[in-house]
Amino acid sequence: MAMIPETRFCETARGALAYTDTEVGEVPAIFMHGLPTSKAIFEPMRAWLDPRFRVITFDLHDYGESQTLRTPTTHVERAQHLDALRAHLGLDRFVLVAHDLGASVAIDYMDQFGERVDKLVIMSPPVYPDFDEPAVVDLVRLPALGTFLLFAAAEQLVDRSVRRGMSRPARYTPAISGALHRAYAGRKGRMALMRNLRWGTPRKTFARYPEIIRAITAPTLVIQGTEDPYIPRSQPERMARDVVGARLQWIEGAAHFLPMDAPRPVAEAIGEFVFG
Repeated sequence: MAMIPETRFCETARGALAYTDTEVGEVPAIFMHGLPTSKAIFEPMRAWLDPRFRVITFDLHDYGESQTLRTPTTHVERAQHLDALRAHLGLDRFVLVAHDLGASVAIDYMDQFGERVDKLVIMSPPVYPDFDEPAVVDLVRLPALGTFLLFAAAEQLVDRSVRRGMSRPARYTPAISGALHRAYAGRKGRMALMRNLRWGTPRKTFARYPEIIRAITAPTLVIQGTEDPYIPRSQPERMARDVVGARLQWIEGAAHFLPMDAPRPVAEAIGEFVFG
């Protein structure tokens, strides 16, 4: 397995972001995770990524090793924090690879800073206002019951949700689950998880996304698992139609958490798209 670089920190307007950077490779690529994971989700892909990539992973605020917040943040702000990381690394342009909620943040990034993205890779994307969120998200948003469940059984909720989103749940390793458990431990961690799960609603947060998506000019690859239980096929199919020239890549037999569930075919698809 490829060596995992040490975690470093970048200051933003809302506090420190934790990131890793291989510092070698001619093409910088920033990998952005989704809900409820962290940069650890990309570790299984490292051994299969093209060595020409300079691989940068990071934790969004309230996730992983990044700073927890006292108040909620928006996708627009998260996109600004990503650009703060880009500037901190001294990158002019880069490849953006985003999964799940990270894909949603990527849409806001393209709206504000699209000229910085050489190529865009979107995985398992919830990006349209008609997206129906999983039932567990609706459950934990209930004011009393949801709060009780999060404080009493956060680890079990996270583990069950992740395993349900994998065709090969054994690939959700103790190292990755442990990283998520540490992030959500204690009162601060529980509150961070609550903020993450109560990020907003597709109808409001994604209201402008169709317009933004149609304006994307960067070469775009959309990747979706054929067995994804969370993201209906209509979401990636629509995005592939709306972005001029976009390519849609299906990963047969894989589910939602693609970087863990199918690390080799996903890494190879990204490499072929960027370098092929």
